[in-house]
Amino acid sequence: MTILLSDLQIFLLETLSIIVFYFIVSRFIKRNLHPLINEGLITLVAGTSIILCMTFSVNLTEGHIFDLRQIPFILGALYGGRRVAVVLFVILISYRFFIDGSGFYGAFIVNFLLLFSLWFIIPKFYQTFKIERKVKLATVAALLGVMFMALLVSLLFSELIDRRYIIFISLFSIAQPIGVIMFVSFIEKAKQDIILAGELRRLEKLQAVSDIAASISHEVRNPLTVTKGFLQLLREPNLTEEKRSTYIKYSLEELDRAEQIITDYLTFAKPSLENIEVLELDKELDYILKVVNPYATMNNVLIEVNIINNGYVTGEAEKLHQCLLNIIKNAIESIELEGQITITVDARDGMAKILIDDTGTGMSEEQINKLGTPYFSTKDKGTGLGTMVVFSIIKAMNGEIKVESEVGEGTRFIVTLPTTNHNSK
Repeated sequence: MTILLSDLQIFLLETLSIIVFYFIVSRFIKRNLHPLINEGLITLVAGTSIILCMTFSVNLTEGHIFDLRQIPFILGALYGGRRVAVVLFVILISYRFFIDGSGFYGAFIVNFLLLFSLWFIIPKFYQTFKIERKVKLATVAALLGVMFMALLVSLLFSELIDRRYIIFISLFSIAQPIGVIMFVSFIEKAKQDIILAGELRRLEKLQAVSDIAASISHEVRNPLTVTKGFLQLLREPNLTEEKRSTYIKYSLEELDRAEQIITDYLTFAKPSLENIEVLELDKELDYILKVVNPYATMNNVLIEVNIINNGYVTGEAEKLHQCLLNIIKNAIESIELEGQITITVDARDGMAKILIDDTGTGMSEEQINKLGTPYFSTKDKGTGLGTMVVFSIIKAMNGEIKVESEVGEGTRFIVTLPTTNHNSK
């Protein structure tokens, strides 16, 4: 009874090493690795699992050991391919030779026959996409491994056959196929979930693009319709010069609005950075203030800048300008009569924080949660694209953005960006 309990403990320990193999492989399934890296990873993990199984094995008699080494061998071969199968076979046999014992030659014959069988099973395993078919092929390999071992013992080592051997081989003939079936099913299910998640993300992105395109067509049509109306009025023969100038002015303003909508859409669709350089935050803010100050003055808004700790970030200057200008412009437009915007820069511990506070009308929690989604805007004629552009640019710069606001109290945008060494300029 004590021997059986000891065997059970060893069996559970081997099972744990195989579970670790499955866990590592399933984690790396999510990554699109180079085939050679993938083979190397599977070889390393499966080889380690084989060695662990053989290290903690059941000794039936002197020199004859039994364990679950065939499970990681089969799984590694099926998911790594023929080259991995050969390498794992070499690892298995080399370590078995290192352990020594009269059972080495029997182990060589059994595992060579299993390798020979896997050589023909592997291509079929790779070619099929059905989980049921893959499970069947893996089960066949597992059963062949059990059969080869049982036949070899009965033909060459019949003296090993006793009550303990019969109990062990019975458990082994059940555990090995079940173990292989479980792990193949789990791995295939994980792969299927990853494919479905990717497809879902792709469909969501297509839906978002479709929604935005519909919004764009609607928003662009409005200024074009207005411009068309003014152009038709310009054909009037008795039109005064004053009215002509007014109609041209309105037409140009509407065309500018249409151009801005299209620019925002293109930036959202392609937020990746191209002309990357090291940007000094206080200098970039100086430029932005020169652009936006006239608009702020026109709306009775005072802009104040506090540089607590200046910092350097990597990115595209034009897109950083566009991002911060969008936020500041929205802040100006949220202030109804007169107010103030405070911009604070604080770079420390590898991160730069840009805080933009306004004394505007503020937003509710529901409105904050909708920021950066298609169609949503707090402005009457807004498309929501400007804020979407802000979020996409910050994401492209490996940063993040938080919004804090209360209705009637104002809004705070917190833009956090990773800093860089200014000597890399």
